[in-house]
Amino acid sequence: MSQVLSTPNPYYTFKYINDKSALLTEKTNENDLVVSYYVWSGELKIFLKDKLVKILENEVIILSSVQDINKIEISEGAKILEISSKKTTDEVIEIIDDNGLRSECSINNYKIYKNHKKVNKPWGHEIWFVWLKDYHVLKKIFMKKGNKCSLQYHDEKYETNYLIEGKAKIIKGLHIDLKEDKNKTFEIILSKNLHKDYSIISNAPYIFTNVPGEVHRVYSEEDYTAYEVSTPQLDDVVRVQDDNKRPSGLIKSEHN
Repeated sequence: MSQVLSTPNPYYTFKYINDKSALLTEKTNENDLVVSYYVWSGELKIFLKDKLVKILENEVIILSSVQDINKIEISEGAKILEISSKKTTDEVIEIIDDNGLRSECSINNYKIYKNHKKVNKPWGHEIWFVWLKDYHVLKKIFMKKGNKCSLQYHDEKYETNYLIEGKAKIIKGLHIDLKEDKNKTFEIILSKNLHKDYSIISNAPYIFTNVPGEVHRVYSEEDYTAYEVSTPQLDDVVRVQDDNKRPSGLIKSEHN
């Protein structure tokens, strides 16, 4: 059954779809949308004004507008991820990461992606599908059993995680004052019993959202796979604690 995965927020709507009636329900006559579709399995067909576009399994399409869409179809049994954001700019720009160096490219009408960027992590890896400058990001996260990510929070980034495989202990729910001095903030966080007071253990499927200023960490009790949709501030990672002593922000070596 199709499902809205994201909690209400001003940045994006993240949905799992296996029924075409759930596609583009955010579209209205008053507003245009920027939409990304990831074909988890099956096939997606988008009928534009004078063109049929097909997107196959593990491919992504970004649409800079939905005004020219006449019809959308999905194959029987297909699984689709839809991320939509209200269009607020004339130009829709993607950010391209090349070994940690970033460039920008404008998307006119639509763009299909078949080859996706892999970012290696000490605990596993990420696959980056979509990075739109003013809108949203889509990533797939894999964490090997027995690992954990940084104990972290974000100053601006808002994110929704959809755990699809595995089992995890998730620390979340401690909110800090972003105006406070960071050294004092770190002391406050590390003084808490996070495992006792701010953790939950869950099997897939499970959905959780982290907002700016919310401390969080994932421990993989089994191999962990999740899709993450977020706002575009991908370097906005304040690492409070990290097994590999990684600093906050971008780690360029992970992008080589």
